[in-house]
Amino acid sequence: MKADNRSPQQKFKPIKKIPEDNGSIIPTKRLSVALLGNPNVGKTSIFNALTGARQYVGNWPGVTVEKRIGIMYHNNIEFKITDLPGTYTLSATSPDEKIARDFLLYESPDIVIVISDAINLERSLYLLLQVLELRGDVILVINAIDEAKKSGIYIDKAEVEKHLGIPIVLTSAVTGEGIPELKNIMSKMKEGKVHVHYVFDHELEEEISRISSILVARRELKNYDARWLAIKILEGDAEIQKLTGIEINREFSQELAVTRYRFIKQILRDAYSRKTKTKWDLNTAIDHVITHKFLGLLIFLIIMYSVFQLTFSFGAPFSSLIEEVVEGLAGFFSSLIPVQWLSSLISDGIISGVGAVLVFVPNIFILFLALGILEESGYLPRAAFVIDRIMYAMKLSGRSFMSMILGFGCNVSSIMAARAINEPQERITTILVSPFISCSARLPVYVLIAGTFFGAKAGLVVFSLYILSIVFTVLSALFFNKLLYKGKPAPMIMELPRYRRPTVKSLLIYTWNRGKHFLEKAGTIIFAASIIIWFLSYFPSAGNVHDSYAAILGRVLEPLFRPIGFSWQIVTSLVFGIAAKEVIVSTLTMFYSTGANLDGGTLTLVNSLTPPTAFAFLIFVLLYVPCIATLVVMKNETGSLKYPIISVVYSFTLAYVMALLFSFIGGYIP
Repeated sequence: MKADNRSPQQKFKPIKKIPEDNGSIIPTKRLSVALLGNPNVGKTSIFNALTGARQYVGNWPGVTVEKRIGIMYHNNIEFKITDLPGTYTLSATSPDEKIARDFLLYESPDIVIVISDAINLERSLYLLLQVLELRGDVILVINAIDEAKKSGIYIDKAEVEKHLGIPIVLTSAVTGEGIPELKNIMSKMKEGKVHVHYVFDHELEEEISRISSILVARRELKNYDARWLAIKILEGDAEIQKLTGIEINREFSQELAVTRYRFIKQILRDAYSRKTKTKWDLNTAIDHVITHKFLGLLIFLIIMYSVFQLTFSFGAPFSSLIEEVVEGLAGFFSSLIPVQWLSSLISDGIISGVGAVLVFVPNIFILFLALGILEESGYLPRAAFVIDRIMYAMKLSGRSFMSMILGFGCNVSSIMAARAINEPQERITTILVSPFISCSARLPVYVLIAGTFFGAKAGLVVFSLYILSIVFTVLSALFFNKLLYKGKPAPMIMELPRYRRPTVKSLLIYTWNRGKHFLEKAGTIIFAASIIIWFLSYFPSAGNVHDSYAAILGRVLEPLFRPIGFSWQIVTSLVFGIAAKEVIVSTLTMFYSTGANLDGGTLTLVNSLTPPTAFAFLIFVLLYVPCIATLVVMKNETGSLKYPIISVVYSFTLAYVMALLFSFIGGYIP
C-alpha cells in the first residue's frame, strides 16, 4: 500500500551521521520508526528516552514545521526515529496532520509507535484506530502509567492486546518504566498487514465495498490500500478525493467516527477501570489560583520577573569568566602576530568580535533552562489561558500568545508556530507583531548596556524591556487589526496538560536544542559579520576607526539619529544589527574597545551615552527592523513581500518615535 508519487519538495533529506554508542559494531539492520501521538501525551519525552542526545532538529521540506529525528541502537539494530508533530487525527486538515499522514503514506516507516495517555486513553485510541486502518505494524505505548496508578486507574494490558491484536507497552517517561520492554519489542517487530478490528454499519460497508471495487481496478492506485482510500473518500477527505478522482454527494465522517468510538468504548469497558475521582485535588486547587483572572496575571508577571532576574544575576559570574578568557586570547594573539593588520583581524576582529557575543552564552542558556522548566511543568499553556482574556480584547487569542511566547527564544520560531492558527487574519497579525517579542538575540545587548549604565538595577531594566515588548506587541496587534481587519477571533479551545515534574534529562535536551542555535550563529553569521565589520572599521585608514568606511556610513546617517542622542558608532551598530541583533555587541566592542581590553571599551561607552539615552537605545533595539532571517521567514509564511515591507516601515517608525520619547522624558528625570 505504498506509493511514492511525491514531488521533489516532499522528499525527506537524509539525516546527519551520528556516531554509535556501542563502539565500532556495525548494525546488522537499519529500521525507520515513526513516533505519533496526540499533543501532551509525553511523546517527546519517550523520544528523548529512546534517543538520548543522538538527535537533531530541522524543518520538514516545503514547510516550516519543526522536524525532530534521533538515532537508537539496540540488539545490533539502528533505529532512525522521527518524532512527528502532535495530532489528534490523520484527516490532513492542518499542516501537522498532513505532515504526519504524508510521512506514513510516502515514507513508509518500518514501525509506527502510537503514544497514548494512560489517563485520557479514549482520545488517544481514536488516532490509533485511524493508523490501524492504514497499516498493521504498529506498537501502542500507553504512557504516564505511574500517574495512572496514583489516580487509581487500572489498565488490563492483555485485554487491550486481545482487542487490538498489536503489541502494547505500559511506560513512564519519567521513571523509565517500560522503556527497555519497548526497545525489545521494536527489535522483534515484523511487517504486519492492515488491521481492521471492527465493522462499520451495513450502509457504510456497502459504500466501502462499492468504492473499493472501483479503486482496485485502477492500476495507478495499486500501491494504496483500497479499503483505506474508500474510508477517506467517505470521510470527505479532499486530498484523497483529488487523488482518486472520486467525489461523493454526502459525507459519512460522523457515522465513521461513531463506529470507531463504539469500538473504543468496548475496549475501555473490558480493559480500563478507574476509582471515583474526588471533586477537588491539589492540581485542581493550583489551577484555580494560577488561572484566576487577576491572581493569574500577577503570578505570570512575578514568574517572568524572576526568570529575567535569574538570567541576569546568576549568569554574571560565568559571563565574567568567559570575558577574561576572551581578553586573554585576544591579548595573546595580538602580541604573537607581528603583522599589524593580521594581528588586528585575529584579536580585534575575530576573537573580540565573536567573543563579545559568547560572553552572554550563560545568560542565553539560563533563559532557555527557565523557559524549559515552565514549559515542561505545564505552566505555559495556563499562562496562555490567562493572557487569552487580554488578547481577545485585541482581536487575538491565547493561540497567538502561545506562538508569540516562542519569540522569547527566536522570532523565527514564533512566526513559524503561527501556522497552527486557523483564522487567516489572526495568523497574519500574529506574524506582523511577533518581531516585537524580545528574542534571545537581543539579550546580549540588554545585558551589556544595562550592566554598564544601570548597575544594581540592571535586572529590573531588562525585565522592563520584556514587559514593554509584550505591551508594544499587544498594542501593535490592536493597530493592525483596526487597520487591516474587522471582526473577532475564534474562541480558543485548548487542553491544559497535567502538571509534571520536569526531568533533568529532558531539561538539558530542551536547553541544548534551543541554545545551540545561538552558538551556531556565533560560528557562522556573527563570525562572518565580525570580519566584515573589522574590514569596514580598519580600512582605508589602517586601523583609525574614526576615518574608516564604517565611520563614513555612520556619519551619513548620524543626523537622522542626532535628536535621540545616538553617535555614529551607535548608528553603525544598529545598521549591522539588521543581519543579527547579536552583531550590535560585536560592533560596539570593536568601536569602543582599546586593543584586547574589553573593560576599556565599557568605560569609553559610558562617556558616549547618558543613562536616558542608553535606555532609549535599548528601546530602539527592542523595536526596530527585524533581522534578515525573520524577514525571510515572514515572506515565506505570508507568501507576499508586502508584509515584510510593512513590518520594516512600521517597526522602524515605532522604534524611532518611542526612543525619541523615552530620551526626551528621561532627560527630565533626575
